[in-house]
Amino acid sequence: MSSEVQKRIEQLLAEDGVYGVLGLREEHGGPAPHVFTEPAQTIQWIPGPKWGLAKMAWRITRMLPEGKSLGLVCRGCDARALQELVKAGQLSPDGVRTIGLPCSAELASSCRCETPFPPGEQPPAGTAAPDIRIEGVSLDGWREHFSRCIKCYGCRNSCPICVCPACKLEDGGYVATGTLPPEPLAFHLIRAMHLADRCVGCGACEESCPAGIPLLSLHLAMRKALRERTGYVSGTAELSPLLTAGREEGCLGAPAPHWEDSLRGCNPGGDHAG
Repeated sequence: MSSEVQKRIEQLLAEDGVYGVLGLREEHGGPAPHVFTEPAQTIQWIPGPKWGLAKMAWRITRMLPEGKSLGLVCRGCDARALQELVKAGQLSPDGVRTIGLPCSAELASSCRCETPFPPGEQPPAGTAAPDIRIEGVSLDGWREHFSRCIKCYGCRNSCPICVCPACKLEDGGYVATGTLPPEPLAFHLIRAMHLADRCVGCGACEESCPAGIPLLSLHLAMRKALRERTGYVSGTAELSPLLTAGREEGCLGAPAPHWEDSLRGCNPGGDHAG
């Protein structure tokens, strides 16, 4: 697999308009993200560990000259995140060129990922679908978990979908500022509802939480409920039914609220139009 990916990196670098390819390499004694710009560098590429690169790729594309694209060696969750950023108008459809990297069954099980491979690709031969179990937590259980929150914003900062220029979780009208822990349930439930139809199940929020809050269980439960009730799965090219059903001509008749500019009226790859 490593030699195949390295070959694909070289091929992508040879194409016109490709600035570089974002992946991992050993650096200063450990793995680190790196933008490969020369074919000779690809020998340094390493496949792991798992490292969410979609948000970094999004940031890099915003700094590239017009007409340039970025290659990305990505796992399934990265590819799904890129698709959501495209739908949100935050990324040009051809802004990132992906090279798929399937996850092992062991990694997929630890992440509770049902599709541990990029769209259009199949899992390695002999790989069984992971047995995904979503942790059930009572309301009192969530209160206990959330009481440990130190409001470090690690969950938001690591999330590849959280790219709003003004975060409502820093707005005193939604969540009281200067208090620890945040009001019971409010902080994380507001965030969960905001991401209900966009979360791609990458687990970055839980991995970054210093308090050990099982945030992935919360988001996976919401993804499951949405899929069971509407058939919708985030991370695909399909548009979410949550924010489109009421906007069909003749329905409601109200314009989209100004804070929802991540869905319409945006400059792909640039700032929100507002």
